[in-house]
Amino acid sequence: MTDTTIDKYRIEKNTLVISNLWAIHMDPNVWQNPEVFDPKRFVTRDGSFRAKMPGFAPFGIGRRVCLGEKLALADLFLITVRLLQSTNECVFALQAGDGSAHLEPEPNVILFCAPKPYEIILKGRKNFY
Repeated sequence: MTDTTIDKYRIEKNTLVISNLWAIHMDPNVWQNPEVFDPKRFVTRDGSFRAKMPGFAPFGIGRRVCLGEKLALADLFLITVRLLQSTNECVFALQAGDGSAHLEPEPNVILFCAPKPYEIILKGRKNFY
């Protein structure tokens, strides 16, 4: 809408600015061990979900943020709880073993980051430990 300056960068009017969400989510200044998937990052000490976190923007940022964010989070919570309740005798594991999921983005996907494919299986707790 108008010329502006952000930090030391001058951005002219009508310039298209696209956020790099991969860089934000992989920033070691924001996340300890960003290359490791750690769901505990999103849980407070009392066990509740920490929805708002600096550096966490899975639904985008700015005026183009996903309109379905609230619905998606509510559905994700219900689906995850139901899945975990129905599989309490099992644990989730990677088919190829711990540490086998590649967290680098798929290079053939343009404009957004998509993970490389991997398989998740359910293992009985007795067989897991």
